[in-house]
Amino acid sequence: MKLLVYEYITGGGQDLPPNPALIREGDLMVGALSRDLRAIPGIELRVLRDERLIPFPDHPPIQWVPVSSTTSAMDLFTTLLDQVDAAWPIAPETGGILEDMCRRVETRGKILLNTPTLGVRLTASKLATLEALKRHHIPIVPAQPWTDDQDRPPFDFPIVIKIDDGVACEDITIIRHSDEWNAFRRRALPGVWIIQPLVSGETLSLCGLFRKGDAVLLSVNRQLICEVGQGFSLTGCLVNSVADVSGLFEGLIQGIARAIPDLWGYVGVDLLRTDEGLQVLEINPRLTSSYAGLQSALNINPASLVVDLWRHQCLPRLSLPTTRRVEVIWGPH
Repeated sequence: MKLLVYEYITGGGQDLPPNPALIREGDLMVGALSRDLRAIPGIELRVLRDERLIPFPDHPPIQWVPVSSTTSAMDLFTTLLDQVDAAWPIAPETGGILEDMCRRVETRGKILLNTPTLGVRLTASKLATLEALKRHHIPIVPAQPWTDDQDRPPFDFPIVIKIDDGVACEDITIIRHSDEWNAFRRRALPGVWIIQPLVSGETLSLCGLFRKGDAVLLSVNRQLICEVGQGFSLTGCLVNSVADVSGLFEGLIQGIARAIPDLWGYVGVDLLRTDEGLQVLEINPRLTSSYAGLQSALNINPASLVVDLWRHQCLPRLSLPTTRRVEVIWGPH
């Protein structure tokens, strides 16, 4: 199998040099994925790499494809699709970027080792995702759309306002009183925004494998998130740091799979553990930063699980360690 990997941040997707923390996070993901794919017999790997960044060493069968500042990385990605059998895109959902990449793979009849376009389109919208989960009685953090003619928020202060298709902690504003609410209304940028209550709880994420309404849990992770000004900063995660002794997280991820059957392959879920129980925040239909710690935490090759899922069209039966915790850090903490 000739396989193309394109990680958006480190693969030249942004015209301007991106935030150093985002580069470190992207490097962790693409480095771990490339390492894992290289270990699978029969994989010939091509990986896009922004030439402004420090190059990774060549390891046959990995070929690093340089992307210059004058080259459209998306056009290069599209051209290279004609030379490979499969593609594994890693990109933000914001602005339809990931959806566009997946559509290009599907349009050319190539194997997509990711959630297909329809699933990406749904989960790119936090509001649409939460509504789909709510219809299937999955516990969620409530959300309402924001409009600039709202005199009062639909929830009591404090609240959180975020871009509907944003990623991680970007474009999130914490509002604690009416003066901050009115100030946000005056300066809000165009786009689809949603409002949620600021819920107290432990910030967690799940890593799972999905296929046609079914899923298996890989790990439960703690997210290292702190408040910075009126927002949040995500600086890392503790992979496999919570044991699913009661099967609560396994049950949740299987419920999510039934609610959104278009999810496929590796998927991340962000959630809170509160006094009232688990509440889902969003679903990431792509590789997440927690992936970088999975091999060490679980003593398995997670990329081979995804490739085998495509080859055999069935989810694996796994017996995984429950106490091996791995730190994945890309920001100050």
